[in-house]
Amino acid sequence: MGTRKLRPLVRRGTALLAALSVGLAGLATGDEAFAVAGGSAPADPAYGYVIKVNVGGQRGCSGIRLEAQLVATSKECFQVGSATPVTGPPAVASTVSTRPDQGLGAKTVAVDYLFVRDDRNLVLAHLATAVTGLRGDAPVSATAPAAGETLRVLGFGRTSGEWVPDLPHTGQFSVQDVSATVIGIAPTADGAICKGDAGGPLIREKSDGTAELVALVSTSWQGGCLDATGTRRDAVATRLDGLAGWINQYREAALTGVVEAGTESGCLIMRVGAATYNLVGGDGAVVKAGETVHVTGYQAPSSTGTCTVGIRFQVTGADTVRTLTGTVTVGIERCLLLTFGGSSYQLIGGNPAVVKAGARLTVTGYVVPIVSACQQGTGFRVLSAAPPPQISLRAHANNNYVSADNAGASPLIANRAAIGQWELFDEIDLGNGNIALQAHANNNYVTADNAGASPLIANRAVLGTWETFLLIHNADGSISLKAQANGDYVTADSAGAGPLIANRTAIGPWEEFDLITS
Repeated sequence: MGTRKLRPLVRRGTALLAALSVGLAGLATGDEAFAVAGGSAPADPAYGYVIKVNVGGQRGCSGIRLEAQLVATSKECFQVGSATPVTGPPAVASTVSTRPDQGLGAKTVAVDYLFVRDDRNLVLAHLATAVTGLRGDAPVSATAPAAGETLRVLGFGRTSGEWVPDLPHTGQFSVQDVSATVIGIAPTADGAICKGDAGGPLIREKSDGTAELVALVSTSWQGGCLDATGTRRDAVATRLDGLAGWINQYREAALTGVVEAGTESGCLIMRVGAATYNLVGGDGAVVKAGETVHVTGYQAPSSTGTCTVGIRFQVTGADTVRTLTGTVTVGIERCLLLTFGGSSYQLIGGNPAVVKAGARLTVTGYVVPIVSACQQGTGFRVLSAAPPPQISLRAHANNNYVSADNAGASPLIANRAAIGQWELFDEIDLGNGNIALQAHANNNYVTADNAGASPLIANRAVLGTWETFLLIHNADGSISLKAQANGDYVTADSAGAGPLIANRTAIGPWEEFDLITS
């Protein structure tokens, strides 16, 4: 072995695992890749998920892309001097690069965050931008490796005759020993694991043609590698089987909910189910208290953050959630459209059993660019869709139902003893407690006409401030409506003998209605 410094494994198992081995982070300038001694052909392009890792321009390793913005590799690769990497942004500028024979060619993107596993030589590197278009897939295995089984090893280290391979190489290795966090491996033929291979994947290739990720290369004796003087070729790999749950918490995720001001100054939180998230970053014009938003990002633990309430969530994208209501139609290019507020939206996604032509729906979602062949309308990603609630209003003033009289041509008035078509309204959720009412009598929206100075009437095709009402729930179970047109409460005037109008500053019996769902 000459004068090379040997490093022991953190954990030791049976005979092979107790062996000393050499670290495998290579020089970045060499981009050293794993190879089969004797110079085998590069790994097939189908193994497109094998990634080259560069740390500070000084260290080169291998890794595997788990998803578009997450790479698993060796923790030791990100060690700078004597400083062990910690969860957070990398200590020095770091990148990953794809194979040049994938998609549009080699792509290099920055690493912006590390998730360090404390009990083994493993780190997850989050990427600043997505890496897509790679061939192949190897999800994390749930099955433990067994002594005697054969695994395929891939990596970007030096070969037996090449310092700077452009493509990864591969070889078959047999599992010799298994401990809690590592396995010992040895080549089945002339394979060798070399500098630059740290973090390279070990995959189990199954009879059905699929593959699964079992481990990552950790250390090796490097026999058979270029410039190596030793002959031992056994190595040690870090187990990943059974870690899918730990890994999944750091994958890109999406949250939808109302942003709230946290108890700590300057902090924003979102509650989703039983979990509370501390939102960090994102467009401040979108991610702000009181807004319903759809955010994408990842969990990003930090020991130095000033906001301590909830799970820290780094926002990478944010969109304001909107609510649309209308009847779904088919566009000239066969896409599904919904007209709301005078604009046409192309509905993307959603349950096809619900989002279909002819359905009258309330749809929540957010605006997105259109990438389909259909170019009609504004792209709208559907988060949820359901028929809007059908309601009627019964006035406490006279116990009659509110009607869009004369098929909606006359003002609303509480003068009906029974519910018919003219007494039905769709309740449109506008967010923040506000609603609009769409009359079944003529499909128009109810407006507090003339900025509230005139009676309510269903004669608007587009929603605006005059068509917006704050829904107030009273202590006795009734509701009241506060017109945004003028800030006054809607009343069944003259004990219900007059039309509804928004001209009261306080709630009394005439301003109370029972909301009845159909």
